[in-house]
Amino acid sequence: MLALLIGVSSSGYHFIEGWDWSDSVYMTLMVLTTVGFGEVHPLHPAGKAFTNVLMVAGIGLMLYLLSLLAESTLRGVLDPATLKRRKERRLRMLKDHTVVCGYGQVGEAVGAALLSAGRTVIVVDDNPERLALAASHGLHTLEGDATDEEVLKRAGLEKAAALVSVISSDPANLYVVLSARSLMPQLTIIARASDESAARKMRRAGASEVVNPYQLSGNRIAGLMLAPHLAQFLHGTAASDHFTVREIAVPEPDVGRSVEAFGQRSGALVVAIWRDGHPLRAQPDELLRPTDTLLLAGTAREVAAAGGR
Repeated sequence: MLALLIGVSSSGYHFIEGWDWSDSVYMTLMVLTTVGFGEVHPLHPAGKAFTNVLMVAGIGLMLYLLSLLAESTLRGVLDPATLKRRKERRLRMLKDHTVVCGYGQVGEAVGAALLSAGRTVIVVDDNPERLALAASHGLHTLEGDATDEEVLKRAGLEKAAALVSVISSDPANLYVVLSARSLMPQLTIIARASDESAARKMRRAGASEVVNPYQLSGNRIAGLMLAPHLAQFLHGTAASDHFTVREIAVPEPDVGRSVEAFGQRSGALVVAIWRDGHPLRAQPDELLRPTDTLLLAGTAREVAAAGGR
């Protein structure tokens, strides 16, 4: 609309006053911007009448454009639908994140642990209050039913590194596993189950790992009673600046290097190697492969030098 007004007005000065196009455009812009430099050339009565029309039309158009701009700005700030679209657009830009379905007590613990490890997390839940709590903890959130494939797609499942389903309902977790596995056959999926029967179903549905939080907590309590130091060691609560245990992928420069050479470089002790889904004893002459996962023990500095967090 503005370009049309400038074109028509410049043509008016060109044909009414006989000015060249440069002066016509210059006069048009002065009138529309109200800078008040004065007339380029003396105006005839017809030119003055044309200028009066142009001033009224220009001010009216400017006010109209400003109102559109203000409306658009306020809509972007206040309109829930616009805010939702903008938020989901940011979610679609994420990659290598973890999708956590359900934000109860278990989901909150999972989200906090992943966030402290530097992972990006998207929480999917149909409860606005739980999502508000997750957002206050610094997590990305998406409101919706996690059993719905479309909701998982909106959470960027195609670009996610893993999915964790910790909804309090076993059938809901089973549906999430089925939906996620059908969308991403190679995705790491960890699900919560309340008993072994539900765990078997989830494994058949495609879960990479199934965890029973009640059994884990019972084993932990018993372990703290029977072997407290070992239990603290295995669960990471014994870690400190003087000693820590971490799991890392083999750093690219160390591929093909022996376990002994790796230890000499970093100072960390290779406790075990996880290869092809099985743990191996770390023999000094064992050569490291790019798909290996290493379990390291040592000081925080040694583990960091080896490539761990």
